[in-house]
Amino acid sequence: MSAPSQNDRIEIWRYTYASSSLDEASRAAQYLLANRGLPWDLKKAMVCQIVIAYARPFSKSQVTPSRRITPLAENLVPVQFRDLHREHCEMRHRAVGHKDATAFPSASLNKVMVHIDDRGVSLRTTSVYDISDHALNRTIELCDLLVTRCATELEKYISHFHGEPSGDYLMSTDESPAVWLERQN
Repeated sequence: MSAPSQNDRIEIWRYTYASSSLDEASRAAQYLLANRGLPWDLKKAMVCQIVIAYARPFSKSQVTPSRRITPLAENLVPVQFRDLHREHCEMRHRAVGHKDATAFPSASLNKVMVHIDDRGVSLRTTSVYDISDHALNRTIELCDLLVTRCATELEKYISHFHGEPSGDYLMSTDESPAVWLERQN
């Protein structure tokens, strides 16, 4: 087994991170499809999970103390999924990861909701955290396509791990680590 260069280890990280996040989004979408009767607060949490996990590989990540990368380029998203991709990323950036008051002018999202009753006044921001079955199925399909693409990219690096005994390891992305692959107990 040969130690890969730092750039190769970053590429391994890039595609593993992206694949893991997209798989997480796909599994959350599958769960939500199979459990449409969830209470509102759990449905909201699942939709947030889908949006956050999906958008993560398309946002900048710190891979070394001095280097940031975007794990996946948007041009990897097939044309027929670009609208869905943009919607998930916008939801992450403007409504889930941050709450922008001007996020979606066409929807009552992130607006101040005022509730008045005999106990007083309560204020909260509005949220639209639902997703159609069609969008969930398309999300699953898109994530699965991108996970396959990541697996294809990772194939060229797998030989670096051959010859190691069975077990769990942590791989370093540091420039000159004492050990690039450290066995975990």
